[in-house]
Amino acid sequence: MKDAVNQATEDAARAKERISQMGPEIAHSTSRFAYTTSYMISYGIVYAAVFVAKSVPQENPVVEGFIDGGRAALDAVNEAKGIKPDVGNSMPA
Repeated sequence: MKDAVNQATEDAARAKERISQMGPEIAHSTSRFAYTTSYMISYGIVYAAVFVAKSVPQENPVVEGFIDGGRAALDAVNEAKGIKPDVGNSMPA
């Protein structure tokens, strides 16, 4: 009976040690999975958006609206950050 208790105690100690060794590996694997998944999703979204943007003719009201909207968004972000607009470095019209 005493041997069974000792064996169970040793097994529990070994199991605890294995779990503590696997912790960093699991965290690394989870982090890598999250990074790869996020990268693939964002790449797919950006690639599709660029493909659509390049397939639309450049000289039309839709593209001009996208450009003006992009400029307005950048201005809003800069204003929120407290960055004053630099007239010399503005994007060409």
